[in-house]
Amino acid sequence: MTKKAAIYARVSTDDQADKGYSLPSQLDGCRQYIDQLGYSIVAEFKEDNSGAIPVTDRPQGKRLAEMVKFREVDAVVVHQVDRLSRDIVDLLATVRNWLRAGVEVYALDVGKIESELDIVLVIKGWQGSDERKKIRERSMRGKRAKARAGRVIGSRAPYGYDHIRDENGKIVNFEPLEDEAKIVQLIYKWYVYGDESGQRLAAGRIAKRLSEMHIPTPGETNPGYHRTRGKGMWHAYTVLSIIERETYAGIWRFGVRIGPTRNQRPKEEWIEIEVPALVDRETWEIAQELKGQNKIFSRRNKKYNYLLSGLIRCVCGRAMSGEFFSDHQYYTCSWRNNHHVHLEERTCKARSVRADAIDADVWESILDLFGDLEKLEMQLRIAQQEELAALDPKLEELNAIQAMIAQTEVDAEEIGQALKRATGLVAKSLEQNMNEVNQRYDALCKRQETLQTELNVTQLTDDTIQDLIEFAQDVFVGIENADFHTKRRNLEMLKVRVEVNNGMFKIDSLAGQISGEIRKLPKANRYSGGSGGGGVTNSHSRGRGLPGFRFLARQFQHRA
Repeated sequence: MTKKAAIYARVSTDDQADKGYSLPSQLDGCRQYIDQLGYSIVAEFKEDNSGAIPVTDRPQGKRLAEMVKFREVDAVVVHQVDRLSRDIVDLLATVRNWLRAGVEVYALDVGKIESELDIVLVIKGWQGSDERKKIRERSMRGKRAKARAGRVIGSRAPYGYDHIRDENGKIVNFEPLEDEAKIVQLIYKWYVYGDESGQRLAAGRIAKRLSEMHIPTPGETNPGYHRTRGKGMWHAYTVLSIIERETYAGIWRFGVRIGPTRNQRPKEEWIEIEVPALVDRETWEIAQELKGQNKIFSRRNKKYNYLLSGLIRCVCGRAMSGEFFSDHQYYTCSWRNNHHVHLEERTCKARSVRADAIDADVWESILDLFGDLEKLEMQLRIAQQEELAALDPKLEELNAIQAMIAQTEVDAEEIGQALKRATGLVAKSLEQNMNEVNQRYDALCKRQETLQTELNVTQLTDDTIQDLIEFAQDVFVGIENADFHTKRRNLEMLKVRVEVNNGMFKIDSLAGQISGEIRKLPKANRYSGGSGGGGVTNSHSRGRGLPGFRFLARQFQHRA
């Protein structure tokens, strides 16, 4: 039978254009090579991604790895070794796993790869890995040198500014945009000193005022941002991002974050660049102090616990947040908090849900699940296997790396013994081999540590399952009066997610799915200006309706 081959082609923005690495040229070369082998092409994977990202973390690379795992292909062909990966450890681990799965691996610049430690493959792999590092190092050196010279490095101009460019079109600094600069100054004035009546405005009220004035938002004036709201609709988060940005006080910083991550570099590595200030330093510092006080006040002002906080969503897909009004706790779709109801067409008309109703419904549904311990453990074990299956690529890579570490230790021992007896040119060659082995060993150990850390974050461990089963046993013998923290801990361990839709609830958890109707509770006191939650009585109600006695007592006192 004719063997089945898959082609994997990859480009990125680094160096493909001037090296003939375009996707069509890669595909054409691979097709001709496969035709010479006499194989048939069953799949072609085209990727626009960095070679520094592991193969199984790329969308098309992951699909190819799955085909290899299930032996849907007999061979994989790439144009160049570095098209597969520019990370030496990922390259060697991937090739090792594919070869041991019985799949042939070909690269047009190497030919058929017989082993992950094939000397040509290793050399090409190190070259690709080193070239990636050198490209990044050269790029960062150049950027840092420009920053130290007082030049702003190419980036989006913050709201309120435009770029100043030199005669070659390179970005040099920022210059204020008069109309936008006035809006920035107005935001700081309202936040720090107050409006025309002298009353300080919070970020939400500032956003509301700007929206009422139909001021274009930063997303509208700076193309490239995806917007889901109408024109001129400001968000409190946008206002806060302007308030906390030190650029408006005249300081722009380069090198704050490490690559695309949110991790920050040490402050001594930051480079400060002076830019035109839109507000004075004193005003900016007062704004930061007020912002910090508001954050502390917000934490202290949290009087109520919401069992499903962060676990409950509206049918529209948005999160629901806890609110207290009309003497009751509610969950409300975040649409209302994040939009200006009187200015925008309401896309979600879902009503608020009484927290004491839905909390009780969800918890009692979970207790019902605990009634069948055998079924509960079976569901948890299935969920555990699904969680582990999602980590299979990392586990396979870890196994491959551990095997290569063991082989590298053997290689080091053999070279060390040979080096004792060697002299002259042979000794020099062995020393070069030893350097390569040392580099390989260090890289493998570093990746092993990273993978072990990532694999250890699995939440549904054997200990977690045992804790849930033991808790279920306690419930089964009558311990149902769990406190808030016990309930919350178990909902999180079960990965409970709740969706609310027009008086109905749906629970997704590791232990299965449950649907039901939200119990109906007495309406809130109309004299406090509120309206109650909706829904109908749940079929497995236990001790419901007690809040009604308090309601009737208030009514009686009012009439008296």
